[in-house]
Parts: sequence; structure tokens; C-alpha cells
Amino acid sequence: MLTYVLRRLSLFVPSLLGASLLIFVLMRVVPGDIAEILVFQAGTEASEVQRKQVQQLRAELGLHRPILMQYVDWLGGAVRGDLGYSYTQRRPVFDILAERVPRSLELAVLTLLVAVVWAVPSGVVAATHQNRWADVVARLVSVCGLALPIFLSGVLMLFLLVGLFGWSPPIEFVSFSTSPTENLKQFVWPVLAQAFYIGAPISRLTRSQVLGVLGEDFVRTARAKGLGELIVVYRHAFANAILPVITFIGWWGGRLLGGLVIVETIFSVPGLGSTLMQAVQYRDYPLLQGVVAFMALAFLAITLTVDVLYARLDPRVRYT
Repeated sequence: MLTYVLRRLSLFVPSLLGASLLIFVLMRVVPGDIAEILVFQAGTEASEVQRKQVQQLRAELGLHRPILMQYVDWLGGAVRGDLGYSYTQRRPVFDILAERVPRSLELAVLTLLVAVVWAVPSGVVAATHQNRWADVVARLVSVCGLALPIFLSGVLMLFLLVGLFGWSPPIEFVSFSTSPTENLKQFVWPVLAQAFYIGAPISRLTRSQVLGVLGEDFVRTARAKGLGELIVVYRHAFANAILPVITFIGWWGGRLLGGLVIVETIFSVPGLGSTLMQAVQYRDYPLLQGVVAFMALAFLAITLTVDVLYARLDPRVRYT
């Protein structure tokens, strides 16, 4: 096990380098940069003076140098713990991440918890009541979750909240340490919107996996021995069907930080997703690089954790 974990950890470095290099190059080959955005933000026609200002600003920011040299400089700073200085927020990227990451992590953890709490039991109930009303209701809800994209369900929920209750997204963010009640009030709607979206495929997968295991010989043997239906379902069928579901939940947990861009923008949550959106919009390269590097690291860490959990949940799994 230790050898397997160390080997997986050794793959973190090339994976992070690949992700950072890819986003670094892609952001610099697309048209426009922060210098042009700052100089031409008034929307006026480009004059010779403004063109000189753009060249001067690009030189000050180091954007006139070859992309490879810029990447090497950024990578050297990142190794020393210096992720650079945000062009738009005018403060260190590390400070921005330290402020925004806890908010997005709280949102992601709450979302995943709510999604698992409603999706896994509904999938089990749908499988054990196949083709009955409980199965029909569970499948209808999950199909609605799959059919409605998050940007549509989020906007519809926001319109309903504004129209029916006069609720609007708060202007200022309140941390959990300051006021737990106000903090949870801010998160309840974005959590429900995102959990409905990601819980739908989890419910469908749980249903299909449990249905497949319920037809196995060892389940029929357990019933023939006179065991209660709850013990047969949860101790025998569910325990053997849960591994693919855990893999899927782990995959969702890894990509959830990146997927929070839409829901954070709709509900005005100042987290990592909205920061990423702002960095892309204004070509804030240092901030974008820092956010992407953190998301890649979080995805790798969650994937490794799920893989290690396999050996604990299924004794047949061996790592060499």
C-alpha cells in the first residue's frame, strides 16, 4: 500500500506540470491580454499613444518575453511558494487563494453531502421497488436533474426565490466563524441547486448497481436462509454494489471545485469559481495559474484518496 501511494504521489508532479503548462500556453495564444484590457477599457478607438501604453505595460508585466521564459519564471516562483501578483486585485495570489478556497471548499463539501444523502437512498429505494411508484418517482426526479443543466436550474431557482420570497443573493459574504446561521443561509440555495444536478447521475448509477447485485446467487442464498429484507439489501446487496458509486462520487468531488464556476456566479458566492471566471475574463494570468494549479492538486488528492479507500472497502482489491 505504501509503495502504491508513493508511486501515485510521484505522478503528481508531472500531472501538475502538464496542467499548468497547458493552461499557461492556451491563455497566452488567445487574442487580447491584460495590457490591452486596461488601456482600452474605456472602449475608445486605438490611438498611437494608447498603442505605446500597451507596449509599455506589457513590458512592465513581462508579457513581451517568450512564453517559455514566462512559464519558467512562474514555475520557479511557484516552487518557492510565490504564485505571483494579481493584475486585477493588486495583491498576492496566495492571499487570494487563502481567502477564497475555504469558501469553495465549504460549498463543495456541503453540496456533495446533500447530493449523497438524497441520491444514494433514492437509488436503493428505486432498485428495491422496481417498476413501482417509488421507482417511478425516483427515476422522474433523477431524469429531471440530468435534463436540466445547472445554469438553467440555478437561474430558475433564483427567479423563483426573487419572485415568491423577495430573496436576493447577499452583497457581502459572511464567514462561518462570524455567523454560522447567516453563513448557512448564503449557502443553502447554491448547495441545493448544485446537489440536485450532481445527485441525479449518482441516483441512477446506484439504482442500476443495486439491481444488478440483487439478482446474484449470494443474495438469493441470503434470502433463502431467512434473513430480513433490510439485512439482505444493505448488508449484502448494497455493500457489494457501492464501489462503482464511490468511484463516481470521488470523480464528482474532484471536479466539483471547477464546476462551481456557474453556481457561484449565479448566487454571487465570492469563491474560487467566481475568481477563476474573473481571471479568465481579464486575462489575469498569475491568478488564473494559481487557481488552476490548486484545482489540479485537489483533483489528484481526491482521486488518490478514493483509490486508497478501495482497499478498505473491498478486501479483494490489492495494490502492488
